[in-house]
Amino acid sequence: MHTQFTRLTIKAIIRWEQLRGRSFSLMDYTDREDIVALLYTAYITEHGGNYTQEVFSQVLMDEKMFAAMSSEVGRVMEVISQFSRKNGNSVSETDTSTTPDTIGSIVSTLIMSGLDAHYALNEMELQDLPLYIEAYENKRKDEMENARLWTYLTILPHIDAKAMENGAKDLITFPWEQKPKEETEINDAEVERFEEFLKKGKKLWQEN
Repeated sequence: MHTQFTRLTIKAIIRWEQLRGRSFSLMDYTDREDIVALLYTAYITEHGGNYTQEVFSQVLMDEKMFAAMSSEVGRVMEVISQFSRKNGNSVSETDTSTTPDTIGSIVSTLIMSGLDAHYALNEMELQDLPLYIEAYENKRKDEMENARLWTYLTILPHIDAKAMENGAKDLITFPWEQKPKEETEINDAEVERFEEFLKKGKKLWQEN
């Protein structure tokens, strides 16, 4: 059995989340079961093989084998962490006030938004994920702001424009327009609120 790892793919991380039932950001590096699960998913995604985790765990009863494989994955994680620090934050950082999203759910959203699935799962590195998340959030913001402007221009002939000093922003103000950028994000509640606003705007236009 190979003990060398050259990289940790997003697919391996998603497989870990599926095995452990929680976000990768909650991984406990002092928990042997978490480590074994990561070694297993990293191994089968890089080297293949039809080993179950139970069989793989039996192999790792050999402490020398466990230490060697842990050391290899540790070196990969060290490389990832140095780039995460340069980006200003880490994908693995957790928010204790809420349950963190899984890497799987985040990557699935990016894929459904157009990111190539093969690249995302097999080639993209963990330290690159924040870049795609930021790009995705910026794209959604642009789309929502453009939709707001379109609605404003559509209903403009039917309203008192003088009463709307801030233009389209008087229809609805988005969170990122009220708070510092680093303290905001688009959440499901805001998306639902905006979609409901669009429905009402279209209805108003139709009635006039």
